Amino acid sequence: MKWIVGGLILAVVGAVYSGRVPMVWVVYSFAVMFCFWGLALFFAYSRSKHSGLLLLGLTFVSAGVLAVVMTHWWPLVAGFAISWVLRAMGMDPPAEEITGEPTQTQTQVQDSAPGGDKKT
Repeated sequence: MKWIVGGLILAVVGAVYSGRVPMVWVVYSFAVMFCFWGLALFFAYSRSKHSGLLLLGLTFVSAGVLAVVMTHWWPLVAGFAISWVLRAMGMDPPAEEITGEPTQTQTQVQDSAPGGDKKT
């Protein structure tokens, strides 16, 4: 998988460097991706009411909109960095809080606990 992603990145960089694809198209593509990512986080916030998801969604949407308005790449990098800072602060909820289903490691711990319900 990493070879595919690396090849795509090299193809985009090569196309932009050669002048066949304007840099504006790349910025717009990533800005749209950030906006969709933010909208997905808003949807997850509406289900779980975790305030970190709201902050992350606002960060991604604002970075995408700012990149489109300014037509520059640095708001996308800043938004991505801010999102990692928010995640490091614990604003990214655990998976079971969003989906409502226990993770695989939690299921294994419950099954191995003494007196736990074991399926035969």
